[in-house]
Amino acid sequence: MLDFLTAIDRVAFTLPLIGDVYWYGILITLAIISAYGLYLLLSRSRGIDFDFSLELFIWVVPLAVIFCRIFYVVPRIGSDYHLDSWQGFVDMINISNGGLTIIGGIFGGALAIFFCCLRNRKYSLMKVADCVCIALLLGQVIGRWGNFFNQELYGIEVTNPALQKLPFAVFIEMDGKWHYASFFFEGVLNAIGLAVALIMFYVPKKKLKTGTFAIFYLGWYGLVRGTLEFIKGTDPMTIGGTKIKAVQLICYLVFIVAVVLQILLQLGKIRLETKWFEGLCEKRRLALQAKAEARGGER
Repeated sequence: MLDFLTAIDRVAFTLPLIGDVYWYGILITLAIISAYGLYLLLSRSRGIDFDFSLELFIWVVPLAVIFCRIFYVVPRIGSDYHLDSWQGFVDMINISNGGLTIIGGIFGGALAIFFCCLRNRKYSLMKVADCVCIALLLGQVIGRWGNFFNQELYGIEVTNPALQKLPFAVFIEMDGKWHYASFFFEGVLNAIGLAVALIMFYVPKKKLKTGTFAIFYLGWYGLVRGTLEFIKGTDPMTIGGTKIKAVQLICYLVFIVAVVLQILLQLGKIRLETKWFEGLCEKRRLALQAKAEARGGER
């Protein structure tokens, strides 16, 4: 059904003066725009104004991309990337060939959310994070297709001829073999997670506690990423002398912690927002309201 995709070139088109435009870049851009559009819908229903959302976008996107790249490049310095030349530095910042690690984007995005919320003191940190995390799932669903065109994020070799086709496997030109289409599996699982999150967001008559969706995202990411490690290649980072992958163990631990936190949050045993920050937000809100009323009175 999707076999025709195996013949598509990673270059979408070429523009005069600019050069090649890659499918990877197009899909990552589409993922960012789509995720932001969904965020605007979600944030509007939670009373977050557009000015704040626009400022958040300006901070989140560059910081998320920068941290995505940092988390990908740093572990590979000395093997794939080198600091002994200018070209080496250029290779480090060049993302046209792929090389973005989503966990880095989570850190960069979280830093941007924290900065914007602390600077504006208008909205709860976790209220904003809830909307961002749901939108992030949509971005991942679309963005993973960029990995397909760049021929990355694939699994172990598929030797069964019956499975040597999309969506089960993808042909990798580098070694001339078929591998499990990990990018597709992750995209489908994240689409399921997105559907569940949207149902949880819109359907219940009583809004779920602030922080529910941020925890849901972390748990879902840990479960999906940890499970997909089973079909990925060997990982040099293992626990002791066992075959247990360090990344897989960490992901499953994140999932378990997220489940525990979710239960405690819904039972009212914990709060993810401090009263101190809520007080700052309320004070700021009242100040802005008073300022707006004063302007109205002057007119």
